Amino acid sequence: MPPGSQDLKLFFTWEIIHLNVQYVWPQLTTPQLIEGARKRKIFMSANERPRSVKLSPEEAEAAISSFRSIIRFPTVSSVAASSGAYDDCASYLLGSLRSVGCLAGVGVLDESTPRCPVVVARWEGAHPDWPVIILNSHYDVVPANVDDWTVDPFAAVRRDGKVRTVPFIYGRGAQDMKCVCVQYIESIRKLHSVDPSFRPQRTIHLTFVPDEEVGGSGMQAFLSSALYKSMPGVALALDEGLASVDDTYSLFYGERLPWWVDVTATGRTGHGSRFIENTAVEQIIGVANRALAFRNEQRDILHGAGAPADHSNCAHAVVAKRQRLLHELRRGGKMTLGDVTSLNITTLEAGVRAGDAYAYNCVPPVARCTLDIRISPHVEPGEIGEMIDGWCRECSASSEEGCTVGWKSVGMGPMDYEHALTKVDASNPWFQVFADGMSSMGHKIVPQVFPAATDSRFLRQLGIKAFGFSPMRNTEIMLHENDEYLEESVFIEGVEVYANLIAALGSVTELDNGPQILE
Repeated sequence: MPPGSQDLKLFFTWEIIHLNVQYVWPQLTTPQLIEGARKRKIFMSANERPRSVKLSPEEAEAAISSFRSIIRFPTVSSVAASSGAYDDCASYLLGSLRSVGCLAGVGVLDESTPRCPVVVARWEGAHPDWPVIILNSHYDVVPANVDDWTVDPFAAVRRDGKVRTVPFIYGRGAQDMKCVCVQYIESIRKLHSVDPSFRPQRTIHLTFVPDEEVGGSGMQAFLSSALYKSMPGVALALDEGLASVDDTYSLFYGERLPWWVDVTATGRTGHGSRFIENTAVEQIIGVANRALAFRNEQRDILHGAGAPADHSNCAHAVVAKRQRLLHELRRGGKMTLGDVTSLNITTLEAGVRAGDAYAYNCVPPVARCTLDIRISPHVEPGEIGEMIDGWCRECSASSEEGCTVGWKSVGMGPMDYEHALTKVDASNPWFQVFADGMSSMGHKIVPQVFPAATDSRFLRQLGIKAFGFSPMRNTEIMLHENDEYLEESVFIEGVEVYANLIAALGSVTELDNGPQILE
């Protein structure tokens, strides 16, 4: 194990609410875990692994330079394929990967969508027939309105922060998630430079995908590829996480299911001077009001205001689960955004168009709204579907006259997806390896549900153990925000954290029944 790990305590004594089942970690020291692991030959000995992964000033500066370089590619999902930014960024990644002596198989998947390259590489393990480790990241970013930023979002400006006079890197993708793209590469570069003879026990695959921000077609291309199908199984995958505002690191074992829903109302039309009954607009407003009532209730639960007494707009099963969840999470003090179901109305549309203008004196026969819903793992997706069905029934004015409301999915994955979570208890030996690796560095981790959607959901749906982890602590969460930034020292610490973790994960030699935890 890394130097000094025998003197460190394992910090995992929290209670985790996991699908309404409470897991309590015993107070175990790192030596107890290590001894149990050694008895089953789970880890390589310390002299078989690189000892120091602290970057020199020169290495740190080179890593920061690479980080700034990748930010400068304007890989905005909606336009980067046609502009060539995806191809340019992929070429940069390929060059960086080829400069790391231990990496092989560097290239672009043949199954990539045209002009949307999926970049891959591998660190060949001593046992290539063992299940592999996947380090996944995405290199696309969301749009950035230049007028709303104080700096050019694609200039990778390096300057002191607004509060602290230490260097920060500003740019779209600084946190989401070009930092991790570079951290993977630089951490492996460091491990290889410290000990060129070091080789992980199992093969480590690196994947850099586009289009994560717009549905995950890059990950889908990888999962349909000959490369993925040739793998002897996947032991563990790491993917995107979030910054933590305190001294802990967030570890995401699941995420809310994303639903994008189109609600359409049809009603009677006519002249705007008349009192027309059963219009599409009044029906869609009825649905919107129910959606906003549900949204407000979930927000109140998250922030501690309590649930309203009137649950008439919600399915009874949803209400019961929500009340039980509220009690359990508040008792454990672990309420986060990922523990509630969020809903936002993202578009409202109605009107009769005449060319490029609206006919302001016509009552529209159709009205629409779209909903962005992120379903907590503590609620079954079917229950949310039943709730929306109920709203549509209640707001449909007259089925005989064709004045009705209906809804359909418009993206973000199949509607029949169920929640898929990676366990963070003693039944998952890879969690214990991860936890021990972080503990050996003196770091605490806090398992959480990711509040949005990442490519991890596609992996977990296949039964693959996957954690979301972006090593940024004491950092304001700035993904998708104006003036997105990352402190240089946090970025460098993340490289060193990954180096330790990759060494630990790559050094696991046996995990048939998991590490033995000694009482």
